[in-house]
Amino acid sequence: MQYRTLGRTGLQVSQTSTQPDTYTYAVGDIHGSVAELKRLMELLPLRPQDTLVFLGDYMDRGDDAVGAIRELQQIQQRHKKSVFLRGNHDDSWLEFWDSRQHRFEQPPYMPGALQIWDDWDGEVPSDVGEWLNKTLIDYEDQYAYYVHAGVTPAMPYQQCPAFTKLWGDADFLHSKHNWKKLIVFGHYQLKAPILEKYKIGIDTGAYQTGILTAIRLPDRTLFQTQPIATA
Repeated sequence: MQYRTLGRTGLQVSQTSTQPDTYTYAVGDIHGSVAELKRLMELLPLRPQDTLVFLGDYMDRGDDAVGAIRELQQIQQRHKKSVFLRGNHDDSWLEFWDSRQHRFEQPPYMPGALQIWDDWDGEVPSDVGEWLNKTLIDYEDQYAYYVHAGVTPAMPYQQCPAFTKLWGDADFLHSKHNWKKLIVFGHYQLKAPILEKYKIGIDTGAYQTGILTAIRLPDRTLFQTQPIATA
């Protein structure tokens, strides 16, 4: 597959001669990068019939995790075919979510979590927990399996435990295993997306790099924000 970059928009377009009836767009780890999320959504030529899959890790590390989740809530209202997967950071927050009291009991022991807790004086908005609690462990469509952190090589996707899909497997990144369908994942912060025959990884560390990545299937078109230059 060949790619070309268009100007400063960060949009990379693969050359293809046919267009399917529906596309799926998968978006990498956001980690509170609300500005990058907004810019990426402006780049995506999303149609009502297309599916939008977010690969998890909305919490921690970036400038405004609560703001990013509220932006995702708005996207959910605008685009009904949106899927929100759970990342290991999100799952760690949910370990301290009291669904009866509608509150987080404390921050998890994850990088960046304490900053969110302090920013909100220990009163992280309840809608954040309620929304995170509805996220999914995995998703499947005609093009791929979608998970946050990958699966275990040589194990059927359906049999892979939720913990591995959230936290990863030490052998996954280097595996050439064929799971009978493409695996699309985030979690592993990469200098550039992994675009292999049987797996695609698109966490490009938006909270540090300013580069938030999405991939469109089945044509493997990449869309990326570019860092905003500062004076």
